[in-house]
Amino acid sequence: MVVGRRPEPLGELCKEIAEVSGGNAQAFVFALDVSAPELMAKAVEDFVSDVGGVDVLVANAGINPQRANATQATDAAWHETFEVNVTGVHFSCQAVLPHMEKVGKGAIVTVGSIAGLTGMKNRAAYGPSKAAVINYTQALAIDYGPAGIRANCVCPGFVITDINRDWLEALPAEQRRDLEKRHALGMGSPEAVADAIYFLASDKARWITGVALPVDGGWLAS
Repeated sequence: MVVGRRPEPLGELCKEIAEVSGGNAQAFVFALDVSAPELMAKAVEDFVSDVGGVDVLVANAGINPQRANATQATDAAWHETFEVNVTGVHFSCQAVLPHMEKVGKGAIVTVGSIAGLTGMKNRAAYGPSKAAVINYTQALAIDYGPAGIRANCVCPGFVITDINRDWLEALPAEQRRDLEKRHALGMGSPEAVADAIYFLASDKARWITGVALPVDGGWLAS
């Protein structure tokens, strides 16, 4: 089940899933805003009616519409950031949890950020939103562990993705080098974060819950 606001990249991802699986996996596309609870709930219901259940949720939707300090942050950017990054995670979890409870198992992996683990310059809205995601995930782990449901959070460092590629490329060369050097293992890739998500979602992590796992190439250690 692939969810996002833009149909085009969702369609491309579905093609990739089919190709990688040799045609053995089918992806269902739902183009919607995760911060709309009725749409998210309906999508999950439709998915479950087609395939019979839901085993894993990866709550990956996130935005950073404004890099600003507290006095520069606009009301609109603040509310939009929390609406997607926090409320969207909540509605996604709320939609799948009853189905996981019904079968007594499930794994939820949310995507936080190192900005949710430590203060960062000009992240007045984004950082707190990711800190909320981490705390929310821990609350899920406590509340739903007895039902056989695990909840963990990955906290990436700076990764070259669509959300920050233009910003990274616009940085002065010296500032870009400093940013890269702060990561002991260099800048990250989406695949490196995906591997951590896959581990936490798998049975290999069957006794791990409530964890906020930095996947940051050594940023927090430096």
